[in-house]
Amino acid sequence: MTMSRRLFFVSSALAAAALAGTRALAQTLSGIAGHASMPLRDALAKRESIRTYAATPIEDEQLLALLWAADGVNRPDVGGRTAPSWRTALDTEIYVARASGIDRFDAEGNSLVPVSSEDVRKTLSPQPFVGTAPVVLIYVSELSKLLAAANLDPAALDLVTEDHRIAAHVNAAVVSQNAYLFCAAEGLGTCLVGGADRAAAAAALNLGEGQIVTYVQPVGHPA
Repeated sequence: MTMSRRLFFVSSALAAAALAGTRALAQTLSGIAGHASMPLRDALAKRESIRTYAATPIEDEQLLALLWAADGVNRPDVGGRTAPSWRTALDTEIYVARASGIDRFDAEGNSLVPVSSEDVRKTLSPQPFVGTAPVVLIYVSELSKLLAAANLDPAALDLVTEDHRIAAHVNAAVVSQNAYLFCAAEGLGTCLVGGADRAAAAAALNLGEGQIVTYVQPVGHPA
């Protein structure tokens, strides 16, 4: 039986779409491959705040999987993230403080970009347990992105309202919950900390006027 020209093109298009979908799924899952396979109901049951950590470091592969789960790109075709944000502002940047220094999470590249070689963990919060964790996530909101999402001039920081600042904190909290669930699935401990020394964190990260620290979140192996 011969295949008609129309059927041939339809079949080819369907095959190409299926292949593209498979590649997109593979690219999506590559961000967390080999990690966090626990069922969601179990991760929700195990989620808790832990404030004591062993000195054992977190390997880079596991750390990147954590960051991907927190706010990585899960829909490469549209740049979608694992965490929603107000008006899709995507204003939350994640910085990672370790003994080796500070890195910024590049969500699109699923990689760490060096920022500083200084160990600032003990300066990030007056709560001593924060500085004992091998990793401390620092959430920073780019206020210009919130303004742009509201169709306002992103350079006009005087237009930033209390509602924008609330949105910045809510967006970061959503990212934090993703990190919580990943930690529960991986047997790691974490705790969202509102009592950050924001001035010290901003100085360590060399933040500009339009960037604010919302929270810090230590992560480590439970002691």
